[in-house]
Amino acid sequence: MLEVHVSERGQAATLSGAILLYGGKNRQSGYGEETSFATVHPVSEVNSRMEIMPGRLLTQKDLATFTKSLAKTEATAVNATRWLDSRILATGPDRMIWWTPPHQRAMFFETSEAAKLEIAGSGACPVPGMVWMAMPGNGLFVFAVKGTVRPMQSDQLYQAPFFNVWSRGKVCTGSAELPSTENRWEVQAWENTFFGSRFTHPNFTEKDRLIKGAEPCLFWKKMLAKPAAVFPERRLVQFPMVVGDLLDPLVVDKLNKVPKAKGEF
Repeated sequence: MLEVHVSERGQAATLSGAILLYGGKNRQSGYGEETSFATVHPVSEVNSRMEIMPGRLLTQKDLATFTKSLAKTEATAVNATRWLDSRILATGPDRMIWWTPPHQRAMFFETSEAAKLEIAGSGACPVPGMVWMAMPGNGLFVFAVKGTVRPMQSDQLYQAPFFNVWSRGKVCTGSAELPSTENRWEVQAWENTFFGSRFTHPNFTEKDRLIKGAEPCLFWKKMLAKPAAVFPERRLVQFPMVVGDLLDPLVVDKLNKVPKAKGEF
């Protein structure tokens, strides 16, 4: 039985044909065997199954038609007009990286058994500049940066001083509502996932690893009671990477080499 699953952004694709390659068994090439000739076949539904029907030899004209069609499809996908938020730092096939400046943000806290101190409530709290990295399939990562201007690749990253974030920057989304397939490249959707969830407890217990010189629960409890005008950058803990490291194709492997904090769960 021939089974094909195709996902296209913006339109549906229907299976309509197939190309079969024929080659010698002993002549190896990059695809396993050297192709001697090819045939092109229509595909039809027979008894609720997609089947390859009798075909004919592939011609040079067929190749030219397929090449032109594929080039047009690729150009449409690459050049599709899409509004880019001014905060976006970089985009790629597997990730989107953006920045938010320091500001006041509504935060929701809920006490859990893992928290050292009871903390519950909500309010507008100061947050530092943040660098976000959404990797559909790999989750959301957040880091802090100092300053009020758009960061450069050489700028130092800092541990995001929030609950629900592991020591390697990955966000524990728990039962939070993740962006839909249609919204997975929208920065606001990811920000809503993060700040729209309940901050329940630090994800590790190591002293001075989440917030320098302060117990995290007590720090945020004070911020809820009497918010500061801006987040105190002296409390940020340096992370062993710079902004440009997030562009590395093997960034997940690089993050996994960062030593875990003590008491991480």
